[in-house]
Amino acid sequence: MGYNLDMVDQRFSVSIHIMTALAFHKGELMTSEQLAGSIRTNPTVIRRLLAKLVEAGLLESFKGKSGGVKLAKSPKEISLKDIYAAVCCDKKLIATPDKEASKQCVVSCNMGKLLDDVVNGIENNSMNYMSNICLSELTARIK
Repeated sequence: MGYNLDMVDQRFSVSIHIMTALAFHKGELMTSEQLAGSIRTNPTVIRRLLAKLVEAGLLESFKGKSGGVKLAKSPKEISLKDIYAAVCCDKKLIATPDKEASKQCVVSCNMGKLLDDVVNGIENNSMNYMSNICLSELTARIK
């Protein structure tokens, strides 16, 4: 039995796409429709993510007929960790089971602590890794 990939959270990867497109276009205002066309998704999805990125101070938003969004900081000042924190702050990287332990099973009684240690290690390593990659590095790889 496989996993349902539709359930995989794509906010982070779509947000990296948004931010990389904006960095690549060097200060040009881009609309949610333009970004949605690049990502091949609905502009409503993009607008939800843009709101979070604006709220986090990573983007500036300009309203009106000739409005759009642009980076609020230099691509060198924006890390992948910043983007992740802006759009995925309500979720851990890995979910652990939330079922109560079976009191009759010593393994079950210890799984919560064991998994917490593993998940915290993965989380810390991932955040450290993402903090060392800035948006300008991704943009520089575009050919």
